[in-house]
Amino acid sequence: MPLERNINNKFVLESVYRFIAYMMLSFGVLLYYFPTPLQMQHYVVAVFSTILFCATLCVFFLAKHKFTRRQIKQIIFVLDLCVLAAVLSAVHLSFVFSSLTLASFWYFSTTFNKISFVGYSVGFLCAVMTFYVNAFLFYGFENYFEDTSIYLTVYSFICFAACFGVTNHFNKKALRNLITTKDYYQEQMNRYIQFSNQLSRYAPLQLWQSIMRGDTQAKIDYKRKKMTVFFSDVIGFTELAEKLIPDDLAFVLNDYLSHMAEIAKRYEGTLDKFIGDGMLIFFGDPQSQGVAQDAKRCVEMAIAMRQQMHVLRERWLKMGFPELHIRMGISTGYCHVGNYGSDYRMSYTLIGHDVNLAARLQGAAHPDEILIANETYRLIKDEFVCVPKEPMQLKGLSESIQTWQIVDKYTGIRSDLQQWFDYEYKGFHLLLNLDEVQHYEYQQLLDVLEQMKQRIETQQDLTTEQGIARLDLQDEIQNPDSKLGGFESDKV
Repeated sequence: MPLERNINNKFVLESVYRFIAYMMLSFGVLLYYFPTPLQMQHYVVAVFSTILFCATLCVFFLAKHKFTRRQIKQIIFVLDLCVLAAVLSAVHLSFVFSSLTLASFWYFSTTFNKISFVGYSVGFLCAVMTFYVNAFLFYGFENYFEDTSIYLTVYSFICFAACFGVTNHFNKKALRNLITTKDYYQEQMNRYIQFSNQLSRYAPLQLWQSIMRGDTQAKIDYKRKKMTVFFSDVIGFTELAEKLIPDDLAFVLNDYLSHMAEIAKRYEGTLDKFIGDGMLIFFGDPQSQGVAQDAKRCVEMAIAMRQQMHVLRERWLKMGFPELHIRMGISTGYCHVGNYGSDYRMSYTLIGHDVNLAARLQGAAHPDEILIANETYRLIKDEFVCVPKEPMQLKGLSESIQTWQIVDKYTGIRSDLQQWFDYEYKGFHLLLNLDEVQHYEYQQLLDVLEQMKQRIETQQDLTTEQGIARLDLQDEIQNPDSKLGGFESDKV
């Protein structure tokens, strides 16, 4: 709407200036014939200018919906040339008046109108025809390039200066309007970007990008695709909600979900929804790298989440929160994915047997365990270490399901090339992430591990196999409570 108003205002101003220019040209023609008695043909230019001025108004207001702005400019340019040709024919190409009139017209037209070659060609032909028609019917073909009277010369310079000043004023005004319009649309674009960034947080990133590119439309629609589905859940979170105040509970939940969502983004998973402390993520739509690669990226994401959970758990323990663990389930199969709901409220999600299977696997998993279905195992078994589980009879499924536990990613070369070491035993927990260790810190870590090794060896020397403190012979003899020492003393 602001652009439409600016266009209309600009045309109104141009029309006012055009009307003044036509009147000035008509008055110049009358001034040219002023020494002689005025006749009817001397008023032809004024009548002709008025008619063409009305024609310009009709072209804009009546034909603006049929022609483009560029086409309207071309038509008005041709009409201006016709008026100019009639004036030049009336003054018999009087040198000063004609030169300044042509210069003014050229300056105005080149400043505000971008005329094509076709427009110039048609305008030139129409101007020539108008010139000779007026010369033949009204003004004749004699007295060309004669000396201009002093009155007309002064009037010509006054009109040229006025045209130059008005054109500059119009140019500055148009520039200000252009800057105002630019600022308006820049503000609207910034608001649009801000709204887009805010709304994008309520929809999966891949879906939002697909909509912005025009690849996906917001309408009720779905398709059948083979996808990998991931479910996760925090064990004991419901019980935790009864122990913590709402602020602490919200902190733990947001801390957990933000880290897991960042990992999902890193592996390009489509984060469908948060279900309390649970997450539903799928791979295969709207972006896919193939069924096998989607399954591998999903398993890699699950391993990264399990490793990140160790870090979060240690931090939460130091903050006084209870120990929390997660369980995860993964399944691969055909699902229906798309927009479900109504025209005014819809959700981008997926449904199918494997969605329910992934949820059941998550529910059957042990703490920090990743359970996968047999189809997922078939796709990823060459790159991941998997342990078979006993066939499970899951709730809602009529037949038992063969499942596998993900241990870690198989390097295929040597285990010492792994970047993560995560080992936990009674009284001992080692969590090492070499991605976050700088080269100059390696020696410090080696010293710490060497101290740990020496301390364990010392403890081993100080205890027996039963875990009892080991005593040397002198301690045994001097100890009056020792059963062995008392027996030998009595014997002596």
